[in-house]
Parts: sequence; C-alpha cells; structure tokens
Amino acid sequence: MSVYSQIKEKFVMPDAFGDWGNYRKQVTKILSQDITRDIIGYEPMKEGFTKTKMQPLYKNDGLSIAILGAGACNDVDLFELAEHFEHITLIDVDKEVMVRATEWMPEIIREKITIKNGSITGISDADQERFCERILSYVSNYGSTMKQDTYNRLLMEELMGLGSRLYSNERMLAENGLLPVGGYDVVACLGVHSQLMALLSYTISVLTHNISEQLFQGSMPDDKKITEYLKRMNSHIIPIINSAILKSSNQKAVFGNEYDGKHPVEGAYQCIMDLRKRGLSIKEQHLDWNFNPDQNVKYDMLIQII
Repeated sequence: MSVYSQIKEKFVMPDAFGDWGNYRKQVTKILSQDITRDIIGYEPMKEGFTKTKMQPLYKNDGLSIAILGAGACNDVDLFELAEHFEHITLIDVDKEVMVRATEWMPEIIREKITIKNGSITGISDADQERFCERILSYVSNYGSTMKQDTYNRLLMEELMGLGSRLYSNERMLAENGLLPVGGYDVVACLGVHSQLMALLSYTISVLTHNISEQLFQGSMPDDKKITEYLKRMNSHIIPIINSAILKSSNQKAVFGNEYDGKHPVEGAYQCIMDLRKRGLSIKEQHLDWNFNPDQNVKYDMLIQII
C-alpha cells in the first residue's frame, strides 16, 4: 500500500454511517420530500365542506438527482431517494467507495443509480498521489542534506503544479460529463466544499510532520504560505463549481455547508458567501450534524436551496 493510500485510510471515518443517522434522515427528507413537493406542485381539492386534500399535479417518476461528493453515501438514504427519483447519479473522485456503497442493494434500486467517477475541481486522486510520491522522492534524493527552506520551496512548487490543474471555468465541468448543463432536475452538494482541499491539506500535514521528525529534529517548517495557497485554490474553484451546479440543475440546487459565524470553516464559508452575493432567491435552514461523537465534533449545517 502506498503512503498516500495509508494517509487516505486515516482520513476515513469508519463509524460515519451509524453516527450520522439522524442527520442523514433530515437531509434525505429535504431531498426526497420537501424538494420533490416544491418541484411537482400541489393542488388543493375539496372533500366535503371542511377537509382539504393535497394532490400532486403529476407523477414524479421521471425526476433525476445528482449527489456530488457521494462517497459512501453516509449522509443520504438511497432507498428513500429511489422512492422519489427515477434516476440517481452519484459523483465522486473515488469510484471504489461508491461501488461498495451500492453493490449490495437490490437490483430494483441499483437500476436507478448511475455512478460517475471524476473530480469536480480538476485535481484527480491520481494527481494527489503523484504529488505525495514526488515530495517523498525529493526527501529520498536529498536525504539528510535537505534544509527546511529547500523542503518549503519544493513543496510549494509541487502544490502550485496541482493548483494549475484546477478547472478554469464551469464549462469544463459540463464537458467532462459530471455536471452537464440541464443534466439533472436536482443537484445536491452537501458537506463537500469544506472537503475540496481537506485531504490535500491533511496529506501535506502528515508528510511535513513525519519529514520534520526525520530531518529537522521535529522543527516544523513555516506553513503559512501553504495555508494561504490552499485558501486561494478554494477561492478560485468554489465559484466555478457553484456556477456549474446551478447550470446543471433544471429545478433545484441544494447546498449544505458547515456554518460558524465566529470561526468560519474553510471552503464552507466561501461557498455560503458566494451563493449569497449572487442575488438569487435562496431558502435557508439549519440542521444539526453530529459529525464525530467520540471527539464531540458537531456542526451547524446551513442548507441553502436555490
């Protein structure tokens, strides 16, 4: 197993499905009931003199939904979604995780699901693995002669190389087939923006810590430039992703981000503000996300429906 694969394993939350049960229920209700009700529309029909029965104007058999950053589908109930959507598209950079999340399901459910493997940033999983390998190769080549400023320079150069791979406009997300214009009735992107650069940031942190222990007597190199560049990467790609989502959704786009007014969450904050400044009609509501009970990590998730 490669070093990058080992780092990725540590990034996974094995108990997420169980821990996120209540959050998953709330999110799924929004997508499968609230959203479809808004799309289909209801017409009041009188029953007698006092009762009013709400009847759908037409069946929702043809509705489609795309789940961005689907991963293991720990935050959505695919069984419930399949009752309300005829077509479900899962999109993630990790195809194997999506396959494992769906392969055990009944055929009647799997027939409705399409898996699309790809990056919504332009930086693939393979790109990040090569980044990791190149940093390790530099350390191997320099050995004990490597200085902190040399490590900082090489790390920054490689990071900027990754940055150059970011999509430059929303058309690229349509052309690669992930978010075609008008491709879905509903596009949901929940808890994704905060994770766009999270694995990359974690990879850099793990590599730097281990290399510092080996070569710099535990003295950590200054990472301010790295942190700032990662923020710039987010600031560049997030408006592009949001535009692509809005253009790809025929009916509704649903965004979910960690909200913290005092301590903004990187990536999530940029998304929230980008959507608010667009002058769109946005319905907002908050959900509690018990993210990691063992470490008492909870998030106030701001759901923005456009």
